[in-house]
Amino acid sequence: MTHLPFDAIIFDHDGTLVDTEQADLEACRLIYQEHGLDFSVDYWARNIVGYMGGYDLVLDDLTRHNGYGPTREAMWTRFKELWAMTSENVQLMPGVTALLAQLHTAGYPLAVATASDRAWVQRWFTRFELWPYFQAIATGDDVVHNKPAPDVYFFAAAQLGVKPERCLVFEDSVPGLTAAKAAGMTVVAVPTHHTQNLDYSLADAIVANLETVTAEWIAAFKVQR
Repeated sequence: MTHLPFDAIIFDHDGTLVDTEQADLEACRLIYQEHGLDFSVDYWARNIVGYMGGYDLVLDDLTRHNGYGPTREAMWTRFKELWAMTSENVQLMPGVTALLAQLHTAGYPLAVATASDRAWVQRWFTRFELWPYFQAIATGDDVVHNKPAPDVYFFAAAQLGVKPERCLVFEDSVPGLTAAKAAGMTVVAVPTHHTQNLDYSLADAIVANLETVTAEWIAAFKVQR
């Protein structure tokens, strides 16, 4: 595939392809409100988005506030109930369907590399009919060390049979960006409205959303730092 500037393109899942992060934000906000606590969107963006241990911080906050109130297990059960409610309206991120169709037509092998588990990805891939576009899925279930370690990106490249340095990645989170760069990949950061003030200086380029990306844009890609 020497006519293409990259041998493969890899997408993060949550917040990049599928807008599960808005539902996550709302679930966090609701459980904090139920316990009489103020919720900081900035705290959520900096400490929870993309971090596998992020929910431990939520439970730690609630536990400290409640003292001898509900157990940690009960609070976690309630959080999952709220998540189930807020996730009913999950949608694809803007521009995803059009971009995937263009990249498929252009001949790019595509993969997903996510910190989430495989069942989670299967749920949304089935709901939004994304399966035909992707040749590989790499999840937190497939590696020992999750993001921000590079393992899941190495695994995605290996599944596609390409060298990591020949991959272009789209990522919305700082841990994901760190992981992809550690794998030696070229990374385009796609901040969301809530994460746009985070430090994406490691990225090779930053775009407002995937609606601004086309196959032609990738063909003309140049590192923007």
